[in-house]
Amino acid sequence: MIRIRHVGAFALISSAAMFLAGCNSEPPPAAAVPAVGPDALVGRWGLASYHVDKDRARTEKEARGQCNKPYVITRGPNGGVMMYLADQPQAQELVLKAAPGGHTFVGPAGAPGGPDDRELSAVDDKSFTATWVDPDFATRYGTMVFERCGGKA
Repeated sequence: MIRIRHVGAFALISSAAMFLAGCNSEPPPAAAVPAVGPDALVGRWGLASYHVDKDRARTEKEARGQCNKPYVITRGPNGGVMMYLADQPQAQELVLKAAPGGHTFVGPAGAPGGPDDRELSAVDDKSFTATWVDPDFATRYGTMVFERCGGKA
């Protein structure tokens, strides 16, 4: 009889503890939404890059001059965008990822800011800038400037 009371008391206390723990816990934070959607990147782009900030204006002009052989970004089959990663000959589907502070990255699925990611900035209907997270890629490829070719697709 004593054992049954102890088991019953233990079950009651355990249930109460779980209930109270649920009351005190905060709901998980809502998933961050990237400031840029895939449709903003889809289209034909002139592409050029620079390594020194003072070269940005010249690079934007050079990127517009590349529209005769555009870098084409299409929608991926799973809602991302088809782009090339560093040193890869085939385009693959990349996703847009939000990070604290309003930062947006594009790269393979996973946490934002991974080594194969690029941080997007200065995004509008006519252009955007992408900076590689990986220092080696950033050194080799610089800051990439994409200028839209012939209006929004």
